Amino acid sequence: MYKSIIRPLLFKLDPEEAHHLIFNTLKFIFKIPGVRFLSKMMFDTTDKKHHKTVMGLTFKNPVGLAAGFDKDALLYEELSCLGFGFIEIGTLTPLAQPGNDKPRMFRLPDYKGLINRMGFNNGGRSCN
Repeated sequence: MYKSIIRPLLFKLDPEEAHHLIFNTLKFIFKIPGVRFLSKMMFDTTDKKHHKTVMGLTFKNPVGLAAGFDKDALLYEELSCLGFGFIEIGTLTPLAQPGNDKPRMFRLPDYKGLINRMGFNNGGRSCN
């Protein structure tokens, strides 16, 4: 279903628009009662064979989410229900900033990759 329907639809959007659509969809879905519980049941692992220890830190599995998806640290609780062993948030600066000029995200379908030149766009977070 993903390869035949969802992916072609997302690839009709600008990569950054697709990112925001997925982000907002996840935020909406996790407001539905029971979704958090069901996600943890489906994706969370307690099997010790997946645990990895690196530099003294133990992760429940080696699959993590790299910085950049959740630049403002607004979705990390929802993402933690999807079974990631770790989640990096993006660079959150004290003051909001727009990041680099658009376009700044480019798909490389032949390589199954993405170039992200977004910069430090984020809503900012005061420490006070």
